[in-house]
Amino acid sequence: MKKYIYKLMALLVVFSFASCEEDPVVFDASGGFVQFSSESAAITEDSGDVVSTVILGSGSNPSGVSVDFTITTDDASRFSVSPASGTVEIPAGEFSADITITAIDNFDVDGDVELVINLSTSSSLPVGIGGEGVNFASRAITIIDNDCPLDINAFVGTYMVSEQFTAGQNAPRGLSDFFSESYQVEIALDPNDTSGTKVIITNSAGFNTYIGDGGPVVMSFNSCPGTLTFDAGFPTVGLFRTFEYTASSYSEDSPQVIKCEGPLATFGDYEFVFTKM
Repeated sequence: MKKYIYKLMALLVVFSFASCEEDPVVFDASGGFVQFSSESAAITEDSGDVVSTVILGSGSNPSGVSVDFTITTDDASRFSVSPASGTVEIPAGEFSADITITAIDNFDVDGDVELVINLSTSSSLPVGIGGEGVNFASRAITIIDNDCPLDINAFVGTYMVSEQFTAGQNAPRGLSDFFSESYQVEIALDPNDTSGTKVIITNSAGFNTYIGDGGPVVMSFNSCPGTLTFDAGFPTVGLFRTFEYTASSYSEDSPQVIKCEGPLATFGDYEFVFTKM
């Protein structure tokens, strides 16, 4: 008799422990669910489109799925979104659709900005992996500012020109040596510029012509990479040949220095250095 009593007590203990355990959570996503292809991305301001792909997971899609989404951000002026309606359609028979985020290059030094796309209702389908509404139910996209601080006024002034061939049979002489000339240039703000990155280069009076092209040349400072471009393409130097430079740089330290280097036609590697006087 005692043997049966002990067995009964043991069973009661087992049942009491089992009743204290939580029921396992089971997600019923047999009809399908929607999620993002990834949870985060980062793009620079001037890099073009970012496509956020919404994926239909599990189940079939015989009639199409309508997916609603919202976007939260501190600065909506930094990007555009398509579709603008806040609803994207996954066509019947398909299993993905795109929410396209396009970064806007505003030429302002305003720092990075983050936007978060959140999936919400979707034809009564749950969101997130397995429909749990957590992972991959939203996607964060960071738009990286490509504009760095630049004091364009610091580059206004008169510059001494130092130029030379850096390789080949002509090195280390420059055009000034070959033609017995002397070069100096003036840099002024471009009155048509609104970005604060452009200057006009002219030859100083009383010196030989170094910057050619028949008139003032507009040069742009690409502030984040610290490089230079000429708005009309490669410049002509010394009334000689188009200088197809392959590298450029500038220094904002006093005195300001501007430098371009690369091949000058077939005459060898060449560079010019403008140093503010």
